Amino acid sequence: MPLPSLLNGAKQCQVMTRRTKARCKNPAAYGCRSCRMHGAHKSRNVLRGGAHPQYKTGEQSIKIRADRSKKSLIFRYLTDIGNYSHLFQKEVKTTGRPPKGYKALNLDKPVELALAMLMAEILMRR
Repeated sequence: MPLPSLLNGAKQCQVMTRRTKARCKNPAAYGCRSCRMHGAHKSRNVLRGGAHPQYKTGEQSIKIRADRSKKSLIFRYLTDIGNYSHLFQKEVKTTGRPPKGYKALNLDKPVELALAMLMAEILMRR
């Protein structure tokens, strides 16, 4: 992809050079008033969320991802409890990596079984 050119309508850097005291002749970075050599900070100027031109539906926002991770954590613990107590005809296996915060528990131990039940209940109340 070619760099923006002042001949093609790109904005010019508005910074004055120290040596010649003339205006910089480089094109300004997208969304900035200065060029890359004079400290264009694109990250500060990038639109976020619904204001960004490439924002579509919000399916992958941070809040949605956190909710999905919490629900998969609840599902994982409930699946472990169901498999342990033989609620299903066949053992249910989940695919993919375990969700963030998941700790595999040995449900043969009563303490860890109670912990799994408490974790599932606590997560459902949040």
